[in-house]
Amino acid sequence: MSVTRINWVDYAKGVCIIGFVLAQSVYGYVAMTGQSNWMHFAAAWAAPIILPTLFIMSGLFLPRTLFGSKSTFLDRKVLRFVYFYVVWLIIQTVILYAPHVTSNPLVIASAMLSGLAQPTSGLWILPMLALFHLTTWLARRSAPTKILLVAALLQTAHAAGMIQTGWLVIDTFAQYFVFFFAGYHGAILFRRFAARLSEGFSDVPVALIIWAAINTVLVAQGTATLPIISLVLGFAGAFALIALATRLANTRHGAAMQYIGRAQFVIYLTYFLPMTAAQTLLVRSGLLPEPGLTSLAIGLIAIALSLAFHRLVRRTPLKALYRRPMRFRLKGAELSRGGQLIGSATDRVEEA
Repeated sequence: MSVTRINWVDYAKGVCIIGFVLAQSVYGYVAMTGQSNWMHFAAAWAAPIILPTLFIMSGLFLPRTLFGSKSTFLDRKVLRFVYFYVVWLIIQTVILYAPHVTSNPLVIASAMLSGLAQPTSGLWILPMLALFHLTTWLARRSAPTKILLVAALLQTAHAAGMIQTGWLVIDTFAQYFVFFFAGYHGAILFRRFAARLSEGFSDVPVALIIWAAINTVLVAQGTATLPIISLVLGFAGAFALIALATRLANTRHGAAMQYIGRAQFVIYLTYFLPMTAAQTLLVRSGLLPEPGLTSLAIGLIAIALSLAFHRLVRRTPLKALYRRPMRFRLKGAELSRGGQLIGSATDRVEEA
């Protein structure tokens, strides 16, 4: 496998995590101020693309471990996400409820218990990835085409409003499992698609422009979330993002994007706290009077500070925030180097 065919994965992950954090910064800003802005439409435009692509990428390298050691799979693909969810849930809860630490600790305990039952908005992808992996492992002997069909029906039912329980676990499972399982079952298809594009296709820019125009029209019309359309847009967006990532890898530009892609796990775990701090600072100070630029700055600050904090603590005992200590690993599980939220072309499945 060529270096380019590996690098496109990092570029795609970089686009995913940047889009995700920027969208969260926009939604947080709107919730705090009540002011919508041009970044709000940008977040809405990216919504049909980012999370479906993220989950497709998550399932893309699953075949390498699904039929291997049981303990290794459960350690890497389930316990790993549970560990980091609990650790960062505790951190976020203590910081956000700091005034109650001594005066009313029951408030913090209640918030933590609530976070275990209803995953928090800043960390919910972690338990969902654990659930997606576990579900796929339990159904690994079943006919994948039938599972994919059922998952597609669940997504369609969710888009039609038929699965709206209010419990994030059920609702997001119905909404996104089809993309995760498609990433697993269609791994060869996605890889061949990227491999073909890496050989060079002059029509890719034109195809991306056409896709972007269609996505823009559907989002502007408010039809992007409708049944079937949302499913098609999710897969179309994933192929478009893979095409873009492959082109970026071929140009050998965008080293920052590749670096961010490799660090997407670190960014996802950390971004919420610096984002919250940046929101409070910029909104109250009024340093940036334009709402859209403020939302953009908040997201970029959150990404930059997440990377900086990781570099600061990675050689200290606080590295346990990003790398599980041995006592939190299953006995008999094989160890590996590196780690990703989404997965890796080199199957670096342990934490950074």
